[in-house]
Amino acid sequence: MKEYYSPADFDGAPKYDAHIHYHTFDGLFVRKAAKAGLHLLTVNTNFDILPIDVQFEISRSLHLRHPQTFNFLGAFDATNFASETFADDSVRQIKKCRAAGARGIKIWKNAGMVLKNEAGQYLMADDPLFDPIYAFLEKEKIPLLAHLGEPRNCWLPLERMTTHSDRQYYSKNPQFHMYLHPETPSCEQQIAARDRILERYPGLIFVGAHLGSMEWSLEELANRFDRFPNFYVDLSGRITHIFEQTFRNRNGVIDFFQTYRDRVMYGLDYFVSPNGSRNWMRPVCKCFPRVYMNWLFGHLYGEIEKHWLFFATDQVIKTGKVLNTPLSPRYIKGIRLPKDTVDRIFYENVRRVYLNSNLNG
Repeated sequence: MKEYYSPADFDGAPKYDAHIHYHTFDGLFVRKAAKAGLHLLTVNTNFDILPIDVQFEISRSLHLRHPQTFNFLGAFDATNFASETFADDSVRQIKKCRAAGARGIKIWKNAGMVLKNEAGQYLMADDPLFDPIYAFLEKEKIPLLAHLGEPRNCWLPLERMTTHSDRQYYSKNPQFHMYLHPETPSCEQQIAARDRILERYPGLIFVGAHLGSMEWSLEELANRFDRFPNFYVDLSGRITHIFEQTFRNRNGVIDFFQTYRDRVMYGLDYFVSPNGSRNWMRPVCKCFPRVYMNWLFGHLYGEIEKHWLFFATDQVIKTGKVLNTPLSPRYIKGIRLPKDTVDRIFYENVRRVYLNSNLNG
């Protein structure tokens, strides 16, 4: 068996997108993914785009129809934290999700960045209110996917942000640009709250979404991996930060993924929605929904291929503008990890952590 992949191997290589948001009962995208050898894990999230009960029904329906290629993570409603029955209600919701086939549970950044108690203090993710939930997940060996905090760039002025995509996003969404809202907990406070959860629940299978919000430093992430054996991360939405660090220290990035190849999972963090994610596509979505779904699959599959080529080969790929500098490189050479490492990141770790999550046995 050969040690490295070639670009021609992409279609036949095992692949899992472990972080997608699937917001339609239409299974066309799922069927096209299955035909291409791509497995999907959709993530239910406690945000206001779509109620979590609707997300749950979509996930349950598609998992029943495509049990081998479509899985999901459930969620509980953290906005009800002030209720006297919050913990019991949340555990009940988790049990409902598990009974329907959920492979884990998601907690979102509204803990730490949005929700406030009666005293006007932000409800952090390590608040004792969540302890019965974490204890239940730990006892039942149910993985927790945690999107806590945001990229460190979120707390910096636009001109100091390291990546072009972050500068572009926060310039258009100032309500989420924490530099403009100094009353909110800092990036360091978000990470510290997460670390306290890991310390208190060493048996909890904990996956940090978006590189655990430590996308800015693989060295810091390695430190957490060494401290917390049950801590994992997904790459969703943060590949540009990997590119940025590769420009600075390519060998260091290669060493990181080789050393921690069992702790990282691939994910894209895109929305599959009948309404479309881009304004100019919405008329197409309304009049020709199947045309849109076919276009969307082709677009996302192309993104996954680009990322796979970066990890699996030394091919030069087009990235667009990555760095927040006028002369940002627009191409990058792949880091060519061994085949075994690529398969772990893109497939095997997802199956081991979420689909066969008895990691402590």
